[in-house]
Amino acid sequence: MNMTRREFFIGGAAFGALGAFAGNRFFAAAGFKAGSKPRLRMGVLSDIHVVRAGLDETISAEGNSLTFRRALEWFRSQDVDAVAITGDIADLGNDVNLMAVSDAWYSVFPNDKHPDGRRVEKIFVSGNHDWYGDSSPNARIWPDKAECAKHVIKTNMAYWWEKAFHEAYEPIWRKEVNGYAFIGCHWDEGGFGREAGRSVYPFARIKEWMAKNGASLDPSLPFFYLQHPHLKNTCYGPWAWGRDKGVATKTLSAFPNAIAFSGHSHYSLTDERSIWQGAFTSVGCSSLRYQSSNYDEFPPAGFENWTGGGGREGWRANANKFLKKLYCGDSRQGMLWSVYDDCIVVRKREFLSGADIGLDWVLPLPAAESRPFAFAERAKKFRAPQFPENAALKIERTRARNRGGRQRGGTGMVEAVEQDAFKITAPPVVKDNSARAQYYEFVAVRADGGRVVKRVLPPSFHHALSNWRKMKAPVSCIFGAGELGGGRVRFEAAGVNCFGTKGAALAAETDTAKGETRT
Repeated sequence: MNMTRREFFIGGAAFGALGAFAGNRFFAAAGFKAGSKPRLRMGVLSDIHVVRAGLDETISAEGNSLTFRRALEWFRSQDVDAVAITGDIADLGNDVNLMAVSDAWYSVFPNDKHPDGRRVEKIFVSGNHDWYGDSSPNARIWPDKAECAKHVIKTNMAYWWEKAFHEAYEPIWRKEVNGYAFIGCHWDEGGFGREAGRSVYPFARIKEWMAKNGASLDPSLPFFYLQHPHLKNTCYGPWAWGRDKGVATKTLSAFPNAIAFSGHSHYSLTDERSIWQGAFTSVGCSSLRYQSSNYDEFPPAGFENWTGGGGREGWRANANKFLKKLYCGDSRQGMLWSVYDDCIVVRKREFLSGADIGLDWVLPLPAAESRPFAFAERAKKFRAPQFPENAALKIERTRARNRGGRQRGGTGMVEAVEQDAFKITAPPVVKDNSARAQYYEFVAVRADGGRVVKRVLPPSFHHALSNWRKMKAPVSCIFGAGELGGGRVRFEAAGVNCFGTKGAALAAETDTAKGETRT
């Protein structure tokens, strides 16, 4: 069966139906067969960053294998046929890390099987952490380079991969699970962070591989491609940190039935731009270690409670911030993909709380031509975040110290100085999966008409709405008195969703000299 590019766009035509069937996860709506047994069910993870077993026997400990094992146990309870991991498996790229991953896997799936004997396929690719072990803290773990080389898995990736996972290592590979094709490309050469400037680039392999093998892929079925960095200009858009240089994007654009999985950025699945649809479908798989923010979207400042964006002045923006970086190790995310004849249902999961994240994605097969998972189409379906009725801003005079810092590799320096400041606090927006605030925008309008704009991540940005403690937390921003000038200042705050749609702003005014406040 031959299909044109326009005949296999995976869409979300059932998005509106989700609310009506929220109580029934695998619902039968719009003719979907999602109430029946799926043809394929798989767990999807990225960036598990295992250090060693027993590091700390609590599920929330950073770097242990317990969270990974609990995720595998949940996938087992969901009768998965496969588990995909899009890289950064071994945190320090050494044998101790990798064998801890192996131990966790085989403790849940002995001999790659369910308790009843059904096979569970490993769909794993390596990431930069797996590959750059010799430039990590490993150098301090072992007494010399010779001993370090014995434990760093990049020195003999094929040996360690086969030892850990009981399968042959191939730089780019193909597997079949229940009739669906999976293609994986390892990160096992090349540079980190500046791939476009390096002569060796592992993800260029997909171009030659697809030229030789693409015709053998069934065009009537989706196939899945895995690599560690995000495919350029797909999920999260052009601002995604750590994206590749575009070879995979260009190659897969000729295959509308392709679904690409990637990780690396640790971006949260609460950001609906985790899924992108253009010439094919691309999905960011988040992280099982900690969450991150898309700070590159707002260079050079980024978010006030995160690191700054890229550019030469990013360090200075960080040094002048008053808020400390938000702790995001309290959310570990993954997905469950259920593939039916006529749709795919994607369930997003947070593994510390055991809660589902937001609305399921429903991807009709073989797909509509309207491309409803394109960002422009998706943006129409998500409303602006709104504050509760009668909510108000709170303004407090305070003293605050900026972070301070030195330019990396340079002589620039910003001192950390305690100074007069104003703390502006907004209440949380109304809880709503279709109108949640990805961040808050705070604006100070000075007496001279100048504007100071700052963005703050709410402590709930990476959590399920069921985390009531995070959802109830107010959000604050600090402006230094020197940023505001003299006289009357108007402060505004609004919630903004992941597509940039801003809700109604709260406003309050104060006189920086007299301290009078008016809402």
